[in-house]
Amino acid sequence: MLDRQTNYGQFSGQEEDAGKNGNSRALYDAFHKDFQPRVGLAWQPDVLHKHLVFRGSYTISSYLEGTGTNLRLPLNPPLQTEFAALYNTPQYSLPGTTLDQGLSGLNPKDPFKGATIRLWDPHVRPAQSQQWSGSTEYEFPGHNVVTANYVGQRGTHLMVAMPYFQNLLVNGKVVPGPYLSGNPSLKSSIAQISGTASVGNQSYNALQLSSRKRFGMGFEYHISFTYQHGISDSIGYYGQGGQAGSQSAYWQNLYNQASERGPTYFDDKFVFVPSIVYETPFGRGRKFGSNWNRGVDSILGGWQLGVVYTAHTGFPLTIKMSGDPSGTGARSFRANVVGTPHDPHQYGPGALYLDPGPYAQPTAFTFGNAGVGVVRGPGLNQLNVSLSKQFHITESKYFSLRGDAYSLTNTPAYLSPASQTITSPLFGQIRSAQGERNLQVAAKFYF
Repeated sequence: MLDRQTNYGQFSGQEEDAGKNGNSRALYDAFHKDFQPRVGLAWQPDVLHKHLVFRGSYTISSYLEGTGTNLRLPLNPPLQTEFAALYNTPQYSLPGTTLDQGLSGLNPKDPFKGATIRLWDPHVRPAQSQQWSGSTEYEFPGHNVVTANYVGQRGTHLMVAMPYFQNLLVNGKVVPGPYLSGNPSLKSSIAQISGTASVGNQSYNALQLSSRKRFGMGFEYHISFTYQHGISDSIGYYGQGGQAGSQSAYWQNLYNQASERGPTYFDDKFVFVPSIVYETPFGRGRKFGSNWNRGVDSILGGWQLGVVYTAHTGFPLTIKMSGDPSGTGARSFRANVVGTPHDPHQYGPGALYLDPGPYAQPTAFTFGNAGVGVVRGPGLNQLNVSLSKQFHITESKYFSLRGDAYSLTNTPAYLSPASQTITSPLFGQIRSAQGERNLQVAAKFYF
């Protein structure tokens, strides 16, 4: 079936059915200004034996972000009704329905009563990402190449989950919000408004330094260092996990977008990744032991070592609280900062990674003043090693034996605190980790 979705006028609250009364089938405006240029340049000056190269690029990309599947317009009443019936609580006398009624017996008579309205901004449009870079690369003797690269990005019109049911807070008093206000009957019946609008912003800047040598004479290496910073006013629809601990997908104050600006939840400022591949010079066809017999060579010759070390600083953490002191019907809540934190950075149940002292609950009819991503979680240190060797039967037939050790030192990768909510007894405790040592051996036969 076609066109089974409904939107509502953002302020009028009037029902807008797809493909009817002049409404588009999508129920948001068409966008016809998509422009996606690509520009790149490279210059190799005739100096320094042409070992120096400059490169630059600029691009605009456009894409329509996905949104939460539970926030789509086909879920709106009256075409779609959400309902639940509980038969395990005292206030229900059994049977509430009979089998011959099927599910229809559970369906409420008024599809708007207690419903969640999905409200899309009619000006929803594709996100736009501008990206640019400039790099300098120089080749030193021995085929060692050093690169310095600047990378920048600016994203606009990113999708944001909007708490449109939230009221205004004016001079310490709660004032009804403007969304769906033109239809008071509808607004008084429903329980929530989950909105979608393409109003988010994001920026990213990074300095990337690297040195590398391609495989030759039995040796290869690559060393990279990145200093980066990302800023945004929304985490988008898909959230975070692991070592990150961001703010809610919904803004604390719908009417103050600027207060949501802070580090992106994936913002790790420093990243250092060196790696090497080393082929030992012992064995047949190599510098030492080229005349070894097959037995000696099978034990001592032809080994190859690979090492990758990864280190990065911690991700941002946002300090939260439970409840709605503002009284506006907010869907996310941040704490007040009342002092300077002295985080002990201890690990394990009962131990505090974050200092709870500098945080407090906001007073009535106020929002928490804690910013987004004001503290940092644990970083990461991981060493991965591989050792491999080929056992030749003939020139073209051989066994390959490889052993890998992931997190060789068994250094824990601590996750974000069990809770960043100041009213929780688990606030600031890091009680879980991942990245335990993992060993594996693989053998292959080539023929």
